[in-house]
Amino acid sequence: MFIERNKGRILSGTAIKIIGIVLMTMDHLHQMFITQGAPLWLSWFGRPVSVLFIFLCAEGFYYTRRRKQYLLQLLVGSFFMSSMNRFLSSIMPMEEIALINNIFSTLFMAAFYMWMIEILREGYREKRVGAIILSIGGMILPFIVGLAMLLSLSNSNQMAAMILLFIPNLISVEGGFVLVIMGILFYLLRKYRLVQIGVLLVISAFSWYSSRGSGNFQWLMAAAAVPLLLYNGQRGRGSKYFFYIFYPAHIYLFYVIAWFLRSH
Repeated sequence: MFIERNKGRILSGTAIKIIGIVLMTMDHLHQMFITQGAPLWLSWFGRPVSVLFIFLCAEGFYYTRRRKQYLLQLLVGSFFMSSMNRFLSSIMPMEEIALINNIFSTLFMAAFYMWMIEILREGYREKRVGAIILSIGGMILPFIVGLAMLLSLSNSNQMAAMILLFIPNLISVEGGFVLVIMGILFYLLRKYRLVQIGVLLVISAFSWYSSRGSGNFQWLMAAAAVPLLLYNGQRGRGSKYFFYIFYPAHIYLFYVIAWFLRSH
């Protein structure tokens, strides 16, 4: 089933994924139906979700033998959601709802840096200068794309900015570059679960301190520490493609329903 026992840790990767799916659905109910009176507390449940999926991304990248395919799946998902966000926002505009959801871009960026780190390690170990240069260049590229996007926006070059927005980068990813950094640290520290949780709690504490009085509840991502602590290192049973389908499907379904409720 979704729960497997391993030295007192009872949650498999599938179990954590199911928890994340339930919580993010509650969060998106608030996002899409806020004008219909969806309560704010629904969004509180969504704060740990990005952490759970970035953690599973680090685990998945470590174990997969098809890393290029894994990255390609996330990139295709990112391109698809960027396109659909733009399309639905143009034909069904709602000023109250910004359709910018795209966790695929964040997961891709985190996995991309994990890949660059592995190339760097291999290049250093085998003394391959080309691999070292490639990995360093790859790490710099998302900064350049993000800065080019900001420059295009500041110069009112909307066409260039829109094109660059389709390319995952450290400036425009959902959750911000901090989430990408967290994913990289989860990957580098994957043998040290308590240290991983410590990283999460430190970032959560910083989020709480920096957002005091602003109504930002992102610090509630600290709650992700519980399922991370209970993770047993097993993938678990279940369709690995379910999330790729459910994530965009439920967002766009909620958005379309919200548009009809608002328009009629």
